[in-house]
Amino acid sequence: MTQNESAPERAARDIRNLIKNRALQTGDSLPSQRILARDLGISRASLREALATLEAFGQIRVQAGKGVFITDPQDGTPRDARSARHAAQVYQFRLAIEPYVAGLAAQARTNAHLSTLKDSIEKMRQAFVDDNLFQAGKADTAFHNILLQAADNPLFAKAMHPTAQSIHENQMLPFANAAAIQAPLQEHEQVLRFVRERNPSRARDAMHFHVLSAATRANVAFLRP
Repeated sequence: MTQNESAPERAARDIRNLIKNRALQTGDSLPSQRILARDLGISRASLREALATLEAFGQIRVQAGKGVFITDPQDGTPRDARSARHAAQVYQFRLAIEPYVAGLAAQARTNAHLSTLKDSIEKMRQAFVDDNLFQAGKADTAFHNILLQAADNPLFAKAMHPTAQSIHENQMLPFANAAAIQAPLQEHEQVLRFVRERNPSRARDAMHFHVLSAATRANVAFLRP
């Protein structure tokens, strides 16, 4: 386990390596969760978190009572009606709040906020170099959480807290689109640029574009007023 790497992160990395080393193809199955947990030396809870992450990335599909199967990330996610509807609802929620938060952050941010926003972008960039999607997802979530802090209104953070896990999983969905996997970097940089310049309208527009673009990359359509 590398420094600061959690058990689920290590498990997700090991499972990805297993898929590569065994040259598993779409439709092939992984060993049972009991065997995976044993072989990886982790708890079933940590394994479930790792599998949930890989499923969000579009690399596997967990089918209750049947097993864990390799999927093709290029097919698009989510794959069933229930998860598609939930993802659409989360994107609607994010689109209603996050652009406004970015605009507020452009007005209320401090130099410390700018530094941590830049740091999160660099961590995401390095995670892509390391092929560590788990860390990339954490850095992505950190960027949005820092903007919440920079907005200087704790009510936004409180409103979003109950859905934090759903939002984190939603932010990982576009990573399944390998062809555009680094697009969030450029979009985060644009948001940061306008937050740094204290330009609330451009920061708001940049975040609006980012959320819509993420939904497109994740192949999620939803109604907009």
